[in-house]
Amino acid sequence: MEHVTITPPANFNLTEGYDATVKCLRELKEAALLPAPRGIRRWVRIDFTPIKSLSLAGAVVLAAEIDRWRHMKRAKLKPRDIDAWDPEVKRRLASIGFFELLGIDNPIEDEGVIDEQNVTILPLISGQRLEREELHGLLAAIMKAVARVLRQDPRVYGALIEAVYNSITHAYPDEIKCEFPPLKNGWWATAGWSPMQNSIKFWVYDQGVGIPATLPRSSYWEPVRALLAKAPVVGRSLGDDSHLIKAALEVDRTSLSGGHGKGLQDVVAPVHDLADGSVRILSGRGAILHSSGETKVTADRLLHLGGTLIEWTIPVVSASE
Repeated sequence: MEHVTITPPANFNLTEGYDATVKCLRELKEAALLPAPRGIRRWVRIDFTPIKSLSLAGAVVLAAEIDRWRHMKRAKLKPRDIDAWDPEVKRRLASIGFFELLGIDNPIEDEGVIDEQNVTILPLISGQRLEREELHGLLAAIMKAVARVLRQDPRVYGALIEAVYNSITHAYPDEIKCEFPPLKNGWWATAGWSPMQNSIKFWVYDQGVGIPATLPRSSYWEPVRALLAKAPVVGRSLGDDSHLIKAALEVDRTSLSGGHGKGLQDVVAPVHDLADGSVRILSGRGAILHSSGETKVTADRLLHLGGTLIEWTIPVVSASE
């Protein structure tokens, strides 16, 4: 029997702690999803006790990876040593519905699960079906309820629903193999309201090949290459995931054949007219932040995220303002 214990970093965060966080996620996938040496049984455990700070983006990706592990191995995973977990980490996971996602009772229900930094408005949901009507129906009911409670203009949420659908549909092309066995068409989503920032955040994560990997096989590739050819360092830009994502967004924005429902433009559309709205895309090794009509890139990371995470920030502004 081979025993493998995955030890997460103290700061499980996809911004400040990206490298250590993604390294941990990769170790988990290698241990849980790849075959053990012949004749050896592998027992895998992830120890949550070292985590002292857990971002919501990190929580979504961690939950999704554990959910994939559960489905792929048909394993009933039960968290251990919960009493030793950091109280805030435990509360954050409970608030987004992490334990329910695993099909187990919330172990701290009696303690209350109020997350002072984030009020969950959409417990973590997941699926492998991409029927537009089904996804629209599920999210539309939630978005309308949120709009009523916060007196928000509901039109922004209609655009967001379409953006979620389009971000998922292109994640798993048949002709490109994922490094780790995927849950075909798998997606995970959650949403929360931040009282401190007075904004609503939505996260959607998939475990696909990443936006940069799909570009060479898309109709965008030649226009993207042409756009990057104008960059000062062409070779670097063509191999740079962040610049590839930015260029694909720019090409989609200016393309006459792009149109609604066909590309990254739909992903950023919900924040076009919002002064404080933004969209952050982490995909492959790259990252961009789109706000106020401008897209900024982040230096590429050494490790591939293992999919695409999109985070929308929608300021809470009533329709009457």
